[in-house]
Amino acid sequence: MKRQLAAVVLLLCAFAAGAQQAAGSGQDADEDLDSRTGFPKITAKPFVMFDEGLSFALVTRILKQEGRSNFVWQDYLIGVHVAMMTENIKPFDLMLRVTAFYPFYHTFNGMQQYPKQTILYAFDLFSGPVIQANMWNYVRINLSAGLHYMYQLTDEYHLHYLGLGLFAGFELPVAWHWTILLDGTAALDYPNLGTNSIMQPYDYAWQYHVNFGVRYSKKGANQYSYIHSKRRAQLMAQRQQMLREIYEEEARRKSAADGGEAADEDTAGDDSATEHSPADQEAGTESAKNKI
Repeated sequence: MKRQLAAVVLLLCAFAAGAQQAAGSGQDADEDLDSRTGFPKITAKPFVMFDEGLSFALVTRILKQEGRSNFVWQDYLIGVHVAMMTENIKPFDLMLRVTAFYPFYHTFNGMQQYPKQTILYAFDLFSGPVIQANMWNYVRINLSAGLHYMYQLTDEYHLHYLGLGLFAGFELPVAWHWTILLDGTAALDYPNLGTNSIMQPYDYAWQYHVNFGVRYSKKGANQYSYIHSKRRAQLMAQRQQMLREIYEEEARRKSAADGGEAADEDTAGDDSATEHSPADQEAGTESAKNKI
C-alpha cells in the first residue's frame, strides 16, 4: 500500500512539473506574438529606400517589308530617374523606377534624322520583384523581371510601349549611408497602343537602358563599406558583443529569480547579501543599452 501511494505521489509531482514547464513555454511563446495581430513579432521591419541618378536608353522600332529591306527607327535618349525599393520583404523585395528622357539623336535605316519639333520627351516606368544576391559583403547583385511601360512623343505620333523587361544591377556600398548603383534593363514591347496603330504600325520594338545612380539611406545603412569598412566592422562587432552580454545577464537574472522562489529562506538571505537587487541590475542593463 505504501509503495502504491508513493508511486501515485511521484506521478502527481511529475505531472505538476510538466504542466508548469508547458505553461512557462506557452508564456514565452505568447511574449513573442503580437497582441494586435496574433502573429509573431517582426524584428526587422520593412522600409523603403530611394535612388536617383542618370539614365541612357536606346529604342529600336522595326517595320517589316516583303521583298525589300526593313524600316528601322532608332532613338537615343538621355534622362534622369527616381527609383523606390523595399527592404526586409522576403523572399522578394519590390522596385518601382520612373525615368524622364529627352531624345537627342534619331536615325532611320542608319541615317541621322533631324527633328521638326524642339520639345520632344519620353517617360519610362519599370516595376517588378527583386532578388538580391550578396558577394563578399562588398558587391550586391539585383535581378528582376517585371512590367515595362514607356510613352514617347515623336514628330509624327504619340507612342505607347507596353511589354516585359529584365533588370540586372550592382550595388557598391561606398560608405555607411551611401551606395553607388549601376544597372541595365532590356525590354521587349508592343508599340502599337498609340495613334500610330492604324497609320504606321510597327512589328517589333525593344529597348536597352543603362542607369547610373546613387542612394543615401539612414535605415538601409551598409554594415560593410569601402570607406572605413574595417572600423565600422569593429564597431558592429563590439556592439553585438555588448548586446550578447546584456542578453546573457538578463537570462542569468531571470534564472536566478526563478531559482530563488524554490530556495530556503536562509539561502535566499545569503544570496541577497552577495548579489545586487533586481532594480540595480535593471538599471545597469538600461545604462549599458544606452551606451550602445
